[in-house]
Formats: sequence, structure tokens, C-alpha cells
Amino acid sequence: MKNNKINEKPSLGVSEEMIKAAAEELGVEFPEQLKEIWKVSNGLELPGGWHFHPVFDISNPRKTSNHIVYENTKARWEYMHENLISIAAGDTGNQLVLQKTRSGLLNPDVYLWNHETNKIKKWSRSLDFIKEKAQKRIENIKLQIQRVAKRKARE
Repeated sequence: MKNNKINEKPSLGVSEEMIKAAAEELGVEFPEQLKEIWKVSNGLELPGGWHFHPVFDISNPRKTSNHIVYENTKARWEYMHENLISIAAGDTGNQLVLQKTRSGLLNPDVYLWNHETNKIKKWSRSLDFIKEKAQKRIENIKLQIQRVAKRKARE
């Protein structure tokens, strides 16, 4: 095989340093599951019209313009409780959020915040579900790369 990179896992994630910078800007400590998601895939569309907030990436600022720091500072709903950190936005204005403890640690339980009622309820999915979707995205991209490589090798 000419190109050994075809068998490598495509990198669509961000570095630990970028994640740490975002955490410091927000004054929080992200759960390990959340960090793992960003390391695999920085930005996802999830079933149900959810847009997972990426970590800002200087190498791709247009793709990450709606990054987690921006969404929780400048674009934040003004009446959202300060202990909530949005990790994804829905098409209707609702948010998937994590709750911040007094120490700044984010609880890994995901909640749905309703922008009309300003109330939260436990989301039926978890960070593990989001991680699974991120890994599936990488697998699909890897398959597409392999198909293109096979087609080019036949040409």
C-alpha cells in the first residue's frame, strides 16, 4: 500500500492544551468523558438537531466560531443560571448543559435546559452517547478515505 496514513485514525479532534485553555477561560474543570469527545471529534451534530459546541481551534477558526467559551460567555442566554455550562445547542434554542459545582468541576450528568421555562431536566442520553457518536463519525470518515484510496488504486 502506497500510503500508510489511510489506516491511521483521522484526527478531527483538538489537543489537551486547547481543552485546558477553554476550561481556564470558563473557570471550570471538564469531565474526562467530555475531554475525550473533543480529542476524537471537535464539533458534532447529534440526533435531534443538537449542535455540540467545539473547543476553539486557531487552525480552523471558522469551523469553531461557535466554540464552548463563546457560547457560554458572549452568546449565553442572560437568564440561564450561572452554574450551567452549555455543551450543545438545539435548533429550538434549548441547550444541553452540565452543572458546575462550587469547586468548578462540571458534573458529567447531561441536562436539557428549556429556554422558555428556564428549567432543566435530566437528558435521556449521556456523555458516553455523545462519545459514541464522535467515534462513529471518525469510523465513517476512515471508511470514506479507504474507499477513495481503493478507487484511486484501481485507476
